[in-house]
Order: sequence, then structure tokens, then C-alpha cells
Amino acid sequence: MKNEKGQALIEFVLILPALIFLIFATIDFGRILYTKNHLESRTGDILSLLADGKSYDEIKNQINYQNSYPIELKLDYGSDGYLTIDMSGVVDLITPGLNLILDDPYLVKITRVVPYES
Repeated sequence: MKNEKGQALIEFVLILPALIFLIFATIDFGRILYTKNHLESRTGDILSLLADGKSYDEIKNQINYQNSYPIELKLDYGSDGYLTIDMSGVVDLITPGLNLILDDPYLVKITRVVPYES
């Protein structure tokens, strides 16, 4: 019978980098989804502030208050009676090598179109 004492250790060392990459990639994708969800939830806040008659600068300051990353905001009042809300935020990736697949920092953008009354 052969001496197989180091076989498990060698297998573990071979699998460990892939396992660590998957764990960190899962964390990064979770952060991206969290940022997207956060931006979508801020859409309701923007609509509430618009209904209260707040200016663009007041709205931008309000949605960036107590954020860990700046939110870029663009409001476009169309002539067709619709308001286009464009927001974006960035996520700094922590997974080594994931920047070969995704941009680092990753830009999360959302666009919402809502009817408005002028």
C-alpha cells in the first residue's frame, strides 16, 4: 500500500484558490445587487421630493446624504409628459481578477420613466 498522507493536503491546496475566488465573487455580486436595489428604492424618494416642490440641487443633496458612495442623478423632463430619472452608483470590486470580466469600479445604472404633470 502506498503512502497517501499528503494527498488530501495537495487536493486542498489545488482547490483553495478557486474556492476563495468564488466566495469573493459572490460577495461582489451581492454588493452590486444591493447597490442596484438601493438606487431603485431612492426613485420613490426622488418622486416624493419632486411632489414637495424641491429643486434639483436639494434632491441631489438629499439622496446623497449619509451614503457610502455618491449617487449621480439626472432628471429629464420630456415633452411627452414623462420624467426620466437616471441614477448611477459605483461598486469597488474586491475580488482579484474579476476586473478582467467586469469594469473596476463597476458602474451600476438604473433608468425609470414616470408620468408627470407640469
